[in-house]
Amino acid sequence: MGARAFIRATTTGVRSVWTNAPGTPDMPRASHDLVAWSLMRIAFFTNNYTPFVGGVPVAIESLAKSLRRLGHRVFIFAPDYDEPAPEDPDVFRTLSIKHFNQTGFSLPLPLALEVQMQFAELEAEVVHVHHPFILGQTGMHLAQAHDLPVVFTYHTQYERYTHYLPFGERMVADLAISLSARFANCCDAIIAPSTDMRNTLLERGVEAPIHVIPTGVDVVRFRGGNPGWLRARYGLPAGDPLVVFVSRLAREKNVGFILEAFGHVAVSHAGARLVMVGSGDEEEALRRQAQDMGLGARVTFAGTLTGEELVSAYRAADVFVFASTSETQGLVVLEAMAAGAPVVAMDAPGVRDVVRTGENGFLVPEGDAGGFAARILEVLGDGALRARLSAGALRTARSMSIENTAIRVQDLYAQVIRNPRVGAKEHFILLQELLDYQFKRLAEGIDELMP
Repeated sequence: MGARAFIRATTTGVRSVWTNAPGTPDMPRASHDLVAWSLMRIAFFTNNYTPFVGGVPVAIESLAKSLRRLGHRVFIFAPDYDEPAPEDPDVFRTLSIKHFNQTGFSLPLPLALEVQMQFAELEAEVVHVHHPFILGQTGMHLAQAHDLPVVFTYHTQYERYTHYLPFGERMVADLAISLSARFANCCDAIIAPSTDMRNTLLERGVEAPIHVIPTGVDVVRFRGGNPGWLRARYGLPAGDPLVVFVSRLAREKNVGFILEAFGHVAVSHAGARLVMVGSGDEEEALRRQAQDMGLGARVTFAGTLTGEELVSAYRAADVFVFASTSETQGLVVLEAMAAGAPVVAMDAPGVRDVVRTGENGFLVPEGDAGGFAARILEVLGDGALRARLSAGALRTARSMSIENTAIRVQDLYAQVIRNPRVGAKEHFILLQELLDYQFKRLAEGIDELMP
């Protein structure tokens, strides 16, 4: 008997004991109370994966590794890229349009016959989709064909990424909100990385069970690195405090605000330097902005860093800054905390579950560049405060480790295998959804024209 049949036939299922980490009563932690029969075969479907650099690929890869360490088999269906990727027999690359719309994204082609044949041989027991479109739809259709439960992680506020598509942004944003909510209602369970995203999904009419499970971080990895590497690599003086930012340099990440706020910092603190780690479509515009502000000598564009170099960049930070308002959680914020960096961040959805003012950093109201700069200066100017926030950041990271996340996710898999959602589940056919959307907009237009 396979794990799926056994779990469904067992009344007790997978047992877990939850304990709270000190100082973080809202972030439960599970014990490793597993039994051998709970081992599962899990299929991931994602539109972004390594070697593409971004928060979602990192989150998916980390979760897959942790589930494998627990003994589960995880298969991953992902796009193909020009860049080489590590060989993994359980990663299936799908035919893709590379550098879609002149970006770093690869656009996978859904429902390829090869994917269907590969999936049929895996004997998967649960499907976990990480996007509602393209390969996410493929995963859902294959799950329905094989009578398998579907878990969907809502990683992304899709309406914030419409500028990557060659269509009208407002129309695409409306569609993204509508279709992702409809897709969610076709699933057995939804994982929201933060309470903000859970509330947003409820407001959008999602009726499938929503579970708040934060994207975990590899705490051990981010305690490594070399704190002196960043200064040595870019010739930064030892006595100058470092304000570090890590993200794709993209429009939705609100990077220009970071430069605006640092302009205030630079006026008040002659030695402070800003290090921008990442690359993207906005890099040249941001370089021009820094030059126009007279910050050329104070801002270092370090490019994309990975592995030990990225860890070393986090470890070098006297304060980590983040201003995106498009996150479902903000994984780089948690990575910075795992490296012991205090955080100053925009008070925005997703980040609120991670940053706690006065405990591990500060949240600043959206758009307040002066207030943002004031908090940075406060951390840089007070060693005792910086040490206290650093200790709080480490506590937060430990409470949200990838090990705890993996245990909670595998318990959810067992739950949906044992008790799949029935009755209220909807069917998602993209063409039908698009036609329904167009008909609704047409009807609204006629109503507006009627006297």
